[in-house]
Amino acid sequence: MEINFEIIRSTGVITLNRPQALNALNIEMAKQFSETLNKWSKDKNIKRVLLKGEGKHFCAGGDVKKVHLSDNKSNLKKNFFLTEYKLNYEIYNFPKPYMSIWKGVVMGGGVGLSIFGDYRIVTDTTQFAMPETAIGFFPDVGGSYFLSRLKNNIGLFLGLTGYILNANEILSLKLGTHYCPIHELDNLIDEYISKGTIKNFTKISLDNSSILINTNLISECFNGNIQNILNKIKNSSLNDKLYQNITNKCPMSLFVTNELIRKGREKSLEECLEMEYNLSQKMVYRNDFSQGIDAVLISKTHKPKWDPELLKDINLNEVESFFEENKNQLF
Repeated sequence: MEINFEIIRSTGVITLNRPQALNALNIEMAKQFSETLNKWSKDKNIKRVLLKGEGKHFCAGGDVKKVHLSDNKSNLKKNFFLTEYKLNYEIYNFPKPYMSIWKGVVMGGGVGLSIFGDYRIVTDTTQFAMPETAIGFFPDVGGSYFLSRLKNNIGLFLGLTGYILNANEILSLKLGTHYCPIHELDNLIDEYISKGTIKNFTKISLDNSSILINTNLISECFNGNIQNILNKIKNSSLNDKLYQNITNKCPMSLFVTNELIRKGREKSLEECLEMEYNLSQKMVYRNDFSQGIDAVLISKTHKPKWDPELLKDINLNEVESFFEENKNQLF
């Protein structure tokens, strides 16, 4: 089974079970997850939920490789995102305590399975990122909601760059709720299952974080349109690699992500997921998505041929057209 469900005492335990794929979420897993969560929400014998990943990692994201390889006639490009985003909202509205174990990689769709729960346990190995601009897509699963609400434009920074946060950064930004040393995880899980409580550990101390040190500079630079942001970075004391990092991303994804997070600030989660779903149904059919998935996940050349290739060639009217309301309804 690619996803396992069990009830231990009064706790519903969900285990993502695709360790060879870093527990990437596919549509079958998402459907079973949703059905079980709905059942447990009404079951008086279930007091709480625990979500974890098998192996060294929590979840590297949605199985976008399978989405890319699917025939357009299969409707997977529609149904996967429909199912995934509805599950994100179901987790947000789940009426009982919901805890996720953020061990190892927590990215993209894995964030969506956990960020809207009550407790997110960060450990020494945790790596958090929203890396979608590298594959011709955008930070989804409610990214327009939770990234837009981070202070000092840190959310936009994360969405545009795909920067990987370490444990200390995750805790400082309050994306995670608790820290647990990796060797104490089993004890923490046992306590949560048996008592519904979470053991507190002292926050870890890591080397100084470049983003925490440069919060004010990031706030200043990551404001305005994409070209303005790049100009500010180029003329700032931020690492030169940051400028190169962003200019290597998909140009259309950068413009779309900037607009998405700007619009998300004023929307509810339901409205954000609706906006993201409509946007997904335009982005997945673009050649950039195919190029990005192939370059990063299939051929692994990491040399996609973006279209348009340059930021200056992006049609702003086309970007705005992606956000026009259409007949795709999520809720």
